[in-house]
Amino acid sequence: MFSGVRPSSGAETQGEPVAFGQSDPLERADVAAAEDRRTPLNTYQAGSLSHSKTTWSAALNEIADKLRKAATGSVAIVASARQTNEELWLLSKLKSKLDAISDSVPRLGEGDRLLVSSDRNPNSMGARLAGIAADPMGSNLSRIANGIRNSSIKTLLVFGEDVTKHGISVELLNRLESLIVSDILPNPTTESAHYLLPGCAHAEKRGTFTNIKGRVQKFMKAIEPCGDARPEWEFLHELVFNVSGQNGYVTIESLFNQMAREVPAFHGLTWAGLGDAGVTVPL
Repeated sequence: MFSGVRPSSGAETQGEPVAFGQSDPLERADVAAAEDRRTPLNTYQAGSLSHSKTTWSAALNEIADKLRKAATGSVAIVASARQTNEELWLLSKLKSKLDAISDSVPRLGEGDRLLVSSDRNPNSMGARLAGIAADPMGSNLSRIANGIRNSSIKTLLVFGEDVTKHGISVELLNRLESLIVSDILPNPTTESAHYLLPGCAHAEKRGTFTNIKGRVQKFMKAIEPCGDARPEWEFLHELVFNVSGQNGYVTIESLFNQMAREVPAFHGLTWAGLGDAGVTVPL
């Protein structure tokens, strides 16, 4: 199973963050993909822009600097309702600090009113409880598109979604001053990114989800991520610290416990207390 995005300069660079530009080596991302993250890749060139490999530290420092300088209300966040509670909560910290508009992409299908939900996202409830998803989910996506169109939104952070399928076209993405993307698969959004941060599939990390009935359950890592890909919570907590000065969290356990102290729906929960079966919270 292919589960990641990586730069294209060979196996020795797989999974590292990439950024591209004509005059600034950390300005625009170039994206590549293959059937898995162990084989050589072909590149997708972003126009005539040249590519440049970078390090996690350099990329996060430069992104943080751009976010700190962003005008109030000029940043938007599109987070995936397939991300973990912890990752969504960290994004909500950035949202609050930057006075950003945010949303998630809804996924609906046919349910059976028994075992299969019509909500095909595993963590829509977590996105709502974290304050990332609009009500109804997806209703802010057109506002974000209009904000880019009228130049009031200049920076967009996208996690795990191809926003070109949801009303934010490549033409609009190309108007942005900064497009910061984290994903595991290549798509038109990753191809347009100024900063591309390789994340992890759910099997490559730990975290928690909250289902539609309010049951908070943890899942465990099954395999190691390829290359330098990192779980989103790891680099998000560094980014939050760099932007806001709020202390980081070294483990997923401490991150969950801090989130539980701050998110009302999770009050009283601890990572250890979730056990194997999880805990249902009132909604």
